[in-house]
Amino acid sequence: MEIVFAGFGGQGVLTSGLIVSEMALQEGMNVTWMPAYGPTMRGGKAYSVVKYSDGPLGGPDMEDMDILVAMNQPSLEYMKYMKEGGLVIMNSDNVADDVEIDEKYDSVRIPCMTLALKVNNPKAANIVAIGAMIKKCGLFEEEKAKEALKKIFEEKGKGKFTAANEAAFMEGYHSL
Repeated sequence: MEIVFAGFGGQGVLTSGLIVSEMALQEGMNVTWMPAYGPTMRGGKAYSVVKYSDGPLGGPDMEDMDILVAMNQPSLEYMKYMKEGGLVIMNSDNVADDVEIDEKYDSVRIPCMTLALKVNNPKAANIVAIGAMIKKCGLFEEEKAKEALKKIFEEKGKGKFTAANEAAFMEGYHSL
């Protein structure tokens, strides 16, 4: 499985990759996570590539993407690395309604920021997107995904945000 989270710096795309990597690790998978960001972390271009498998993995570069989580419109440029039939999850708060996605891909529009604000967690639009992705693709069991989410934030010293992050995750999970 190859997943790319892309957006501007500050939208949580690096953290999103870390969270999903932890979910795959908890399933006993082999995992690679490669963060990349431009010269300015807040507002510059950023993405993270997550690859996981129960077998050997190739390099951590974007190659044959199964899922693209595009937190903004410029991130849709990465579709050129997608497999036919891959899934594009778009943050519809930052991707224009008239943007068309090639029919060879499955696509879903989710108002990630709107849903994050609904649960009073404006920094968690990325976590809303993860919840929607997990539900849409059936990648991980809901409870195990929430455990990995909690673990990542506790390790970052941000355990006090567990309930708020879980609420954002569930908002995305139930949005589809």
